[in-house]
Amino acid sequence: MSIETYIEGLRAKPEHIRRHYALWSSLGMTAIIFAFWISSFSSFGSTSESAVARVVDKAGTPAQSLVASAADFLTDIRDLVFAPKKVTYPSVEVKAGKR
Repeated sequence: MSIETYIEGLRAKPEHIRRHYALWSSLGMTAIIFAFWISSFSSFGSTSESAVARVVDKAGTPAQSLVASAADFLTDIRDLVFAPKKVTYPSVEVKAGKR
């Protein structure tokens, strides 16, 4: 079956079926792009074996890491909505500028 025959067969289907194909195709392509994006993080950074081992030891199990990330995210959202962080500057010096 050639691609032209497949596309012609798809064009003959009802519109709601074509929309389903479009939705699933776009979700599949997005998942592939996301997988490549995630895998690109491992190619950057330190390649030292000891650095990787330290990060793995610090992270714990994947479940612990996921729970910690979710908790940090929820804490950040709570602080953003209910209690914005107040930035204080202990010493501010104002100098006259040139015009």
